[in-house]
Amino acid sequence: MKTNTTNKRIAWIDIARGIAILAVVAGHSLGNYWPNYLGNFLFAFHMPIFFILSGYLYHEQKHSVLTKKNFFNLLIPYMATVGIEFVLLLFYRIFPNSYIAPSRGGSIREFLIAAIYGAGGNVNIPTTNIKIQPIGAIWFLVAMFIANQIFNAVMKMRVTIYYKTAMVLFLTILGVTTANVFFLPFSIQPALVAQIFLFSGYLIKKYNVIDKINLPIILLFTLLWLWDSTFNLFDFEGVNAANIYLAIIVGITTSIVVIKLSIYIENITIKLNLRVFQSILLFWGSQSLILLCFHLIDLDYVQLWPRVIKEVSSCSNYLTAITIGILYRVMFVSLFAIAMPYIPLLRSFYLHRYYPFITKKVKKLFRK
Repeated sequence: MKTNTTNKRIAWIDIARGIAILAVVAGHSLGNYWPNYLGNFLFAFHMPIFFILSGYLYHEQKHSVLTKKNFFNLLIPYMATVGIEFVLLLFYRIFPNSYIAPSRGGSIREFLIAAIYGAGGNVNIPTTNIKIQPIGAIWFLVAMFIANQIFNAVMKMRVTIYYKTAMVLFLTILGVTTANVFFLPFSIQPALVAQIFLFSGYLIKKYNVIDKINLPIILLFTLLWLWDSTFNLFDFEGVNAANIYLAIIVGITTSIVVIKLSIYIENITIKLNLRVFQSILLFWGSQSLILLCFHLIDLDYVQLWPRVIKEVSSCSNYLTAITIGILYRVMFVSLFAIAMPYIPLLRSFYLHRYYPFITKKVKKLFRK
């Protein structure tokens, strides 16, 4: 995402996103180590930080402008990913095999309902036996779209910062409480909970919080993170945790720790001339949307990871197998991110900002 004042990217923000998307991939690749302490540790920040960074970059926009921008940058990649998965599902139904096969059932009807509903986890419809299959990790794209519209509406209100704070807290609590009753479509409740993260990011920038956070505070936040990880798994897409309000607070404090770490990485890699290491993190961060989408495809339809785990486990220990499995998954999504600018049409779905469906030259021809 670009900053609100310039077309240049902010390095530490992309580094933070790079760390976060690696945490997403690793968190979904723990095998028999899930659920456990490491999973709790990763889930504490890997989704909240994306909303916090978005809030940090926020600037007031017309609703129509924001909606159009978010439609192309969030919903179009969502639909493209759904389309790819649908093609893979059809391929499996026509040519059953053990390499391209669905991980969550093979019903076309259930898949289409899941794609329309847009929930990250299983949904049970109250007073019925109806269960809606999750669409998986790209729930985030729908939630971010909804969250951005709500947040922009709140921030455009001509009221004091205190009133806006009250509104954000109300919306967050509304998201938490209603999720326990009935989970709405389009990941609306996660989008409501995301208001506190977006607003936190906005306040962090407004009051220059990052520069005021010193080492003792970082150590305190880290200890809180480590303690929270002993029992609290933050299921953001389902708005659920052993202590949901603690999970939200820790989501903010852990994100601050990761942001400080990202700034340190930016500075130390420049000082030690470790440009290659920095450029890899910058690439992962700048392409995090593509990595997320193709990570879901890998999770849902590409059955290579189980084979990697099985083969490595047969000649080594399980920890080594999981480590290599995570490396495989990082390489898988990285290859698609590298290749995307060279894939006609598909690149317009995932990199619309750089490869629009209709170029300026074509627009000029139509005007003539």
